Amino acid sequence: MGRVKPGKPQRERLIRETHEPVMPLPDWPQSHVDAELTGDDQFECVLVTIHGVKHYLHASTARELQLMLEGKLKQYNATCEELGVPQV
Repeated sequence: MGRVKPGKPQRERLIRETHEPVMPLPDWPQSHVDAELTGDDQFECVLVTIHGVKHYLHASTARELQLMLEGKLKQYNATCEELGVPQV
């Protein structure tokens, strides 16, 4: 990052990816993920927080995320079953 010029506002850096902490944080899973409905003041209906990053989603997007996650977890569990390790 270069020097900041006087009078020029700093740009916020967007978080593009996160990873799980090496050791689970206290109060798992709420310390890693959370989901709640938004208030009437928000255009989106669902707030999903992952590792402290808030994602505001329309209900239809949240449903598609749920379906995608369920599909991937079924694939993951199939692999776990083949390997004889615990499933999620």
